[in-house]
Amino acid sequence: MEIGTVVCKDETPNTNNFYFVATKESKVKKGLFVQTKTREGLLIGRIEEIIKTNRYFMQPETISNYETSINLHFPTDKWEFLLCKVYCLGILNETVKRANYPVSPGETVKIAENENLEKLFKFDKNGLNIGKLIGHNLEVKLNLNRLFQKHLAILALSGAGKSYAVCVLIEELIKRTDAQGKVGILVIDPHGEYSSFAYDENFSNKTNLIKGKDIRIGLTNLSTYYYTWFLPNLSFAQERDLIKIVEELKKSGDVFGIREVMQKIEESENIKQATKDVLFSTLHSLNSMRLFGYYDTPSIDSLIVPGQVSILDISEITNEKKKQMIVAYFLRELFNKRIKRKIPPFIAFIEEAHNFAPERSYKESFSKEIIEKIAREGRKFNGLLCLVSQRPVHLSTTSLSQCNTHMYMRITNPYDLKHIGESSEGLTNELLKSITTLEVGECVLVGEASSFPLFARIREKVVKDIETRKSLEDECIDYFEKKKNNRKNVRDLMES
Repeated sequence: MEIGTVVCKDETPNTNNFYFVATKESKVKKGLFVQTKTREGLLIGRIEEIIKTNRYFMQPETISNYETSINLHFPTDKWEFLLCKVYCLGILNETVKRANYPVSPGETVKIAENENLEKLFKFDKNGLNIGKLIGHNLEVKLNLNRLFQKHLAILALSGAGKSYAVCVLIEELIKRTDAQGKVGILVIDPHGEYSSFAYDENFSNKTNLIKGKDIRIGLTNLSTYYYTWFLPNLSFAQERDLIKIVEELKKSGDVFGIREVMQKIEESENIKQATKDVLFSTLHSLNSMRLFGYYDTPSIDSLIVPGQVSILDISEITNEKKKQMIVAYFLRELFNKRIKRKIPPFIAFIEEAHNFAPERSYKESFSKEIIEKIAREGRKFNGLLCLVSQRPVHLSTTSLSQCNTHMYMRITNPYDLKHIGESSEGLTNELLKSITTLEVGECVLVGEASSFPLFARIREKVVKDIETRKSLEDECIDYFEKKKNNRKNVRDLMES
């Protein structure tokens, strides 16, 4: 459909931009993809801005000279028009390439055809359907390899729809057929937002939900490396004596936990009392976390199953050190097994990634090291990451820089925007400004998964939410009623 004509304005048309006057104003909108002919081939562009202008209102002094409305003397409404600024994306021939020659003034501008957009963005008919292209009735189907094989980052402020988008991606991964290739899915869930998969009849048989209170790290088969890792403040002598005790317990062939280790230390005649005191103190601190047992729960092998999702719901854990240990241990074990090809390829979705791989940390950060390691090396072994964060400026630069595809939803913090602008080559200043005005559920995708910046509206998810959250008002009322009932029960008890 023809919607306008190319005009000369502000040293355009050039290879980056051109303007056109809209002939069908009702069809024009910001973000719309358009096409026009050049001598190189068909040029696809995106409307970045729309300007409404009227030459009879350009001179303020002209308006001030009329005591009555100028509309009574001139048909000003007939000289009003829309001027659209277009950013040039690429030339479509047998391949897609950057424009090296501008469009000619006077050339007709049309709404981009779906088949041309599919070719431009390299959509895959068997890809992951995340929603529709904004402004067009075209499904955005992304190739699995291009989206995940070099890691993905989903960045947005709180409430912009990050978790919703992750749910859609998980749904798409779960429903893939054997012929399309299935991956195992792991979700680190600090807020309990993904438990709904376990209670939805469409996904419950493909979901393994593990609550934080049930997670255990088994000491029986635990490498001695972890003892020094989880207890970094031990001296060389203390570390040596602890490892010696652990090795003796392993040789016995019996299962053991922290209490058995402490008992063995107490019985040892070769360890000084001062060393025993320190080891008792540190081991007691670990034991109080209720994280260590005889065996791993869940088992490492059960976490990754092709076409299924395992959710580590750590929302009820308040100890940050414990959360770090869980994430660090299971990611490290999974990656080591993946290197040896003992488990299938997997994608680990890490919510609140800036807490597990912070750019700067003044406390122990057990999980940062392994997340950065997987970010650097995971693509070689198809052990992949999806980092989800509301504060990209606080997320490890090493990890973020290895994510070759970024999905941005609404972000308004100027520090985050500056960080994004410096780390993404495909974002122009206009696109960067657009990120601040995205509505909930809208995103812009840049990087490996899309040849050019791609604006999409995330489709409606299938999984049903669990209605567990109450409004602020309802929570206040419930709390008041509970306190009132407690006081009443106390009075009744005292009077009886």
